Amino acid sequence: MQARHQHNLLKSDFPFRLFMADNLQFPHHWHEEVEMIYVMEGSLKIGVNNETYSLEPRDIFLIGSGDVHYFPTQLKQKNKAAIIQFRVSLLDNFSIFTGDRRFARLLLSNSKRLGSDWGILIHEELEKQILFLADEYKGKKAGYRLAIMARLYDIVVTLIRQIPMELISDDDRKKHLNRLERLEKVFQHLENNYDKDISIKNVASVANFSMYHFMRFFRETTGMTFGQYMSNFRIGKAEWHLVHTEDPITEIAFKSGFNSIKTFNRVFKKLRGCSPSDYKKQYLRSN
Repeated sequence: MQARHQHNLLKSDFPFRLFMADNLQFPHHWHEEVEMIYVMEGSLKIGVNNETYSLEPRDIFLIGSGDVHYFPTQLKQKNKAAIIQFRVSLLDNFSIFTGDRRFARLLLSNSKRLGSDWGILIHEELEKQILFLADEYKGKKAGYRLAIMARLYDIVVTLIRQIPMELISDDDRKKHLNRLERLEKVFQHLENNYDKDISIKNVASVANFSMYHFMRFFRETTGMTFGQYMSNFRIGKAEWHLVHTEDPITEIAFKSGFNSIKTFNRVFKKLRGCSPSDYKKQYLRSN
């Protein structure tokens, strides 16, 4: 449940992976790798930076390198999605051919939702390439890496030709990385202290901000207030204890950083739509 920078997601010799995820949920995180999400079944919510998106079957979402993103819990909503992650270095040769470095700018631009209504022919082309990628990666026949490279090139060509590029200067890139470094310190502090009282003043000092600038920075970067994030984060911790331990609910509440069982029950029901005990029962029935 730790929300932070994900390092070394992929193997260095072939920095690519594709996997299927059921009922996707994951806290705030970011990574250098580019990520594409293709919804196969059900509805899926995703938060990217300070925006939240609802995805439907066949929707495609591109997450740019370094963008903070998360998948909120959807207890009553089943979904299935294909997740594709690849490192920019996999296509270094392609970048050489594009003298104006349009491809690099694409990867550093804001994440984008490419819904099935975005443009039928363009969407169908991207969808076809993603499904080819899935077949090649699953089968791993002779030459599958070359086939994957070819499909990625096709995807990139489509994106470059059809999606407006946003120019990002070196200075803006450095500012973005600095914000991520500060956010990393905040998330690490919360991971180590979520079961204790945490004041905004204290967390602001960890990020080297005044309280006012910290609250603004946090909302702009994560899409929610610090209080909302802490409630979600602590409830996420409580969920783990509910399904993996036999601890009493009162003990779980205090372990997760709530100072009263009444507050814990109220926040849990607000965020998950049911009581902690009902959540545990539903989980046990479905598993």
